[in-house]
Amino acid sequence: MKKSVVLLFLVVLVLSFHGLSKDSSVQASSDPIRIEGNDRPGNEQLPDELKELKQFKLELKEDSYESGLYHDGSLAINFHDSKTFDWQSDIGIKYVFVKGGNAGNLYSYNQEDTMDNELNAPKNKGGQQPDIGHITFYYEEEPAQLFENPVVGDGADPWIVRHTDGYYYYTNTTGNNVTIWKSKTITGLQDAESKVVWTPEQGAPNSAHIWAPEIHFIDGQWYIYFAASDGDMEKQRMHVLQSETSDPFSDYSYPEGTTYGKITTPADKWAIDGTILEMDDEYYFAWSGWEGDVNVRQDIYIAPMDNPWTISGERVELSRPEYDWEKIGEPLINEGPQFLRNNDGELFLIYSASGSWTDDYKLGMLTFTGSDPLDPNAWEKSPDPVFEKDPEVDVYGPGHNGFFKSPDGTEDWIIYHAAKFQGAGWDRNIRMQKFTWNEDGTPNFGKPVATGTLLEVPSGEQAGTLSPKVQVGYKFEAEDATVHRASIVENTSSSNGAKVGYMDYDDSFVEFDVDLPAGDYTLKIRYANGMGEPSSHQVSVNGDTIGEVVYHNYGWDSWYFAEKTINLTSSENNIRLTKGNLFAELDFIELVPRHPEFKYEAEHAKLNNVTTINTYTASNKQKVNVTSDGSLAYQINVEEAGTYNLDLIYSNETNEIGRQELVLNNHSIGELEFPPTGNKQDTVSIPIELEAGVQMIQLAHNSGELALDYMQLTK
Repeated sequence: MKKSVVLLFLVVLVLSFHGLSKDSSVQASSDPIRIEGNDRPGNEQLPDELKELKQFKLELKEDSYESGLYHDGSLAINFHDSKTFDWQSDIGIKYVFVKGGNAGNLYSYNQEDTMDNELNAPKNKGGQQPDIGHITFYYEEEPAQLFENPVVGDGADPWIVRHTDGYYYYTNTTGNNVTIWKSKTITGLQDAESKVVWTPEQGAPNSAHIWAPEIHFIDGQWYIYFAASDGDMEKQRMHVLQSETSDPFSDYSYPEGTTYGKITTPADKWAIDGTILEMDDEYYFAWSGWEGDVNVRQDIYIAPMDNPWTISGERVELSRPEYDWEKIGEPLINEGPQFLRNNDGELFLIYSASGSWTDDYKLGMLTFTGSDPLDPNAWEKSPDPVFEKDPEVDVYGPGHNGFFKSPDGTEDWIIYHAAKFQGAGWDRNIRMQKFTWNEDGTPNFGKPVATGTLLEVPSGEQAGTLSPKVQVGYKFEAEDATVHRASIVENTSSSNGAKVGYMDYDDSFVEFDVDLPAGDYTLKIRYANGMGEPSSHQVSVNGDTIGEVVYHNYGWDSWYFAEKTINLTSSENNIRLTKGNLFAELDFIELVPRHPEFKYEAEHAKLNNVTTINTYTASNKQKVNVTSDGSLAYQINVEEAGTYNLDLIYSNETNEIGRQELVLNNHSIGELEFPPTGNKQDTVSIPIELEAGVQMIQLAHNSGELALDYMQLTK
């Protein structure tokens, strides 16, 4: 019997180019190339690639070297004088040509590098630096790159910092050492370069239960704060390590004058989750600890510091569990304090509340309203949590977070751990998402996004001005397939709440009946592997073995995709996955045609005054709610001119017809009507004429209300 097929939409990972960090020193990808003459077509010294790129040319002359925004605000240029300048951009710049005198310097950039300070034209024959005559920026418009959570398959207590060298440095609880990961991209953390920078001496008072390390760069050195004990968890205390150099991968030692790097107050009480605050050239240490010597309750404390490794005064309690939402699970818990500032410098302390092993672990907030952080009355506790579970999208226990800026400094992001599934307890993974700010200056973390939701990477990590395309694929659940010598297991972290495991025997297999047109497909297998090393399955199509698919180790119930190219020879096929090396679990397979159709998610468009809704009923587990003054715009690249059918997939749960003005390349096409749909989805279609190249399709709200899921174009 043929199994039901469900449409699924998959991400297209498109190469795009690294944007500029607005708050760091930056480097060119290579020394500039001297080009004699101008950068006009026909100059054989210019790379052929320039012919395929768009360009913006800025002509300069005396009194025209004005710093400011150019090219519709997409380029920020800062002139030092008439001879040198810096620049920043949120589009994919690949070359910059700087003309002066009879020659020019051609600077090139690629994905792995940021951009350059103090660009100039080449010196003339007399060795003098000429005035700049013109600057040409060469760029290509590309879709933003996408990623999905979890960014790290197994882990808890994440901490991340982006350093001036353009790398992210990340750490989390390992339990027996301190490990640091190093990555150019936040989405590359799972497979990033790593190093164990510190391993304790056997039997030392900090040799066990090493929890929640944080790495901070202070006065040219790195400091790592972590909790540990000798194996007796009732002896947990905070400790600190100091780097030998400014390299976070360098050797670490205990700061001079400390005993095993222990950092504590004279009371010397149980302490975990330490972090540091710099304010008005003073340092303060905050952590979670016991009031006495018995594990009754964890509170948030703060104390002054003489230096990054010495607490210089008594602790002050800032928060204890008092609201019902803070008191789920015993002992009662406030922990994981993290400091956060908005763009106006206002200070907040975000902390985790309730038992970390419960589904109700969540974030609370204190707002600093005074002048002295050691004054408990200077902190005001919010009566409601600011980030918590969302059963609608199966996210439970989000907490113990960190914060970071996007590479270009324009976005704020939260990184946190959450339970892998309902009731998972301390079986957790690492996730991240962008957050915004409320009008009163407080952070708005929204709701945690479902795993598998495709999100745009942090701004500046990959330049992209176009709305990313998402492929149309076909999904087959493992529990609906023929399962031989294996078991179907209920599991809320899996698609449709079930997975296939216990493929323990040489003849264990899962066989999918596939009713699709003949042709070439990418087979995507959603799997989990917690063996600690790669495992595999053998793949056969219609009885013919086509090879092995390898599953990397990211932890049980941490779902990732493995891929293999296959060919379906008829419209009725079967695909069998048979046990190979070690063990793995299966969630589902997807088949993506090698020449697929595409669609554009509403949440990936340019949004204005709209609300993004997390829901499993939408194609990407998100849709966009458009009300009175909302609008959205898709900027897409059309390969061929012609007549296209524009499909808008939406829902309208009101009793009124929603109306949207359709605008193509700033010209109104007309008004579209979106009739009520109840709790189902429907489609509004209209033919439109599109030219080849970049096109802008906008929906400008007129009246009524609707929730847009995605847009699809077919020729």
